[in-house]
Amino acid sequence: MIKTKRQILDLMNMDRKTRRSCGNGLLVVRDPRSKKGGLYFTGTMQRRVPGKSKPVPKECWIGVYGSNAGQYTLSAAHEKWNEIKQWSIQENRNPGEYWKEKRQEVESQKTLRDAVEVFLCLKAQTVKPTTLREYHLKLTNQVMGIIPPETPLQHLEWDQGGRRVVDKAIDQIANGSKFDLARRCQKLLFQVFNLAISKQWMERGQNPAVRLEGDASPKSSSRHHKTIDWEQVPQLLERVSLNRSNTHINSVAATKLMLMTFLRAGALTRMEWEWVGQEFITFPGTTPGLKRRRGKSDHIPHLVPVTGQIRKVLDHMEKIHGRGKYVFPKLRKSRYEHLDPSAPNAFLKRIGYDGELVAHGWRSVARTYGVDILKGREIVIERQMGHLPTGKIGKAYDRAQYLEERTEFMKQWCELLEEQGLII
Repeated sequence: MIKTKRQILDLMNMDRKTRRSCGNGLLVVRDPRSKKGGLYFTGTMQRRVPGKSKPVPKECWIGVYGSNAGQYTLSAAHEKWNEIKQWSIQENRNPGEYWKEKRQEVESQKTLRDAVEVFLCLKAQTVKPTTLREYHLKLTNQVMGIIPPETPLQHLEWDQGGRRVVDKAIDQIANGSKFDLARRCQKLLFQVFNLAISKQWMERGQNPAVRLEGDASPKSSSRHHKTIDWEQVPQLLERVSLNRSNTHINSVAATKLMLMTFLRAGALTRMEWEWVGQEFITFPGTTPGLKRRRGKSDHIPHLVPVTGQIRKVLDHMEKIHGRGKYVFPKLRKSRYEHLDPSAPNAFLKRIGYDGELVAHGWRSVARTYGVDILKGREIVIERQMGHLPTGKIGKAYDRAQYLEERTEFMKQWCELLEEQGLII
């Protein structure tokens, strides 16, 4: 019978599988082929099985021998084996089912934080870093700022009242006006809970963030970006040109370029000088703000024809800042190395368009009146907006760039803005 550490270590000299009793049904096993360390403990006890004339021995895995975390010394193995036997007798179950029961208990204790962390880890492999950061902020600051992160997932199942918890959180995030933020948070939560269901941390059909057909709550309403009609454009261009708010020249120049190119602010403010050519500005497909999908469409660049008006803005920035990395350098201490993407929107608010127009809403003006006034083709304008072909056929076969038409359209668009009052 094995009673000492020395006797256990002597078993390491055995070159074949060997079992030795440690007393009370505890066994130490030496297995040279084992991937579990070569020395491990098991336990056996006689269990009465219905239909059997004699008690049937049932064996139970205990753990690897050792003194590290998750391993067992001889005395620790005896303690664990006594615990398993006591559980087996009380529950009238085989000792081998002990660990299965413990695993189920652990799984049932999975929390909202566990599900969010796994979700973000998986998303890190498929989305851009900026998108991942957005997901992280929404889930950790918004959602888990209201729903405690240690809330067990089982408590959030639909039948356990989880729907009421999620609805209350989404309403609180919306706060009467932030409906788009609330909607995005709910969509992320839906994905998080679906992942938890796939891992069997929650029951199927119990996702509390599911959107139901006919849901007419404010958080589910569709809201478009604030925009203006063409009759309001001359006044906008005048206010931008006059800059009575005394906004920094970088923000003003970026806004003028946004009006001429209708780029998203996230891409525009990240523009680098090495992307600027004589005829085109070439934005890499990985640029945040272009909305390219990582690994699927982010290899496709976006080209912006350089018109005379666009060249004037670029030359002005070069005279002021020189040719560093970014066309629009940051203004002050910032988390960005370039102009903050919120700068064009902030400028629009300062000149009186708070609640009336946002930078993204200007894309609607270009798309609508580029057709109505300049008679441009819809597909040409949409390519210039950075939209890629849709549908399986379009994605597979449509590689058309329409560069000549896009260049001509951009010249006409910039000239039209000058005619309406934009001072370059």
